[in-house]
Amino acid sequence: MPATARKHRSAITLAVIVGGLVRLASLTQQNDGARPLSASEAEYCEMTAMWQEDVKAGFVESQRRGWPDFHGNTASLCSPQNTHGQQLANR
Repeated sequence: MPATARKHRSAITLAVIVGGLVRLASLTQQNDGARPLSASEAEYCEMTAMWQEDVKAGFVESQRRGWPDFHGNTASLCSPQNTHGQQLANR
């Protein structure tokens, strides 16, 4: 194989490797940290938080505000993030 062909092949191989590493780095960075909640997820977190506050306050079920944790995912969905309602309650 002539020397120029080897140089071109090496340059192309290097470009493919660097491009792959850049793509891999961008994919990894997209998943770092908590993602923002969608509007419906934020509403779900706020409503289940109100429900839990009323449970702690001793309200009977028919008098509670908010929603119970229907899907059982409040802990995993809402814990790492503070919703707007929780921020106001913490003031």
